[in-house]
Amino acid sequence: MDRGRDDGFTLVEVLTSLAVIGIVLSAVTTFFVRSMITIDVQGARQAAIQVAADSMEQLRQVPAANVTAWLGTRSAPSTVTVDSLDYTRLWTSGVTVSDLLNVTVRITWQGNSCPDGGCTYATSTQISTAPREPVFNSATGS
Repeated sequence: MDRGRDDGFTLVEVLTSLAVIGIVLSAVTTFFVRSMITIDVQGARQAAIQVAADSMEQLRQVPAANVTAWLGTRSAPSTVTVDSLDYTRLWTSGVTVSDLLNVTVRITWQGNSCPDGGCTYATSTQISTAPREPVFNSATGS
């Protein structure tokens, strides 16, 4: 009988390798789960950015003389649904300089990773309400 040969793995070697594989797989699984959560959060944020951009494009199509009235009809929050997630759109405006109207659209939504008040994205622009476009004097910086 030759006891010098190794015909296979011992029970200790098999259990040790299974433990190492289990630890590695649990780390990889955690990585994939966190990646999926991050993808969902970023997808919701990207949809909110798109809702805000579309809203600003709607505003830019309104003639300057009608901007104030157009915003007046949109003073109440409105809901936009994208991929079964509801986004609330709220317009705010105020005059910054004569004939320049600062308009902000704020998009809010509820998600798993949002704080108690929900997630928010806002963008703003300035719209001229003058009958003619403003002319800036680049020599004086005004």
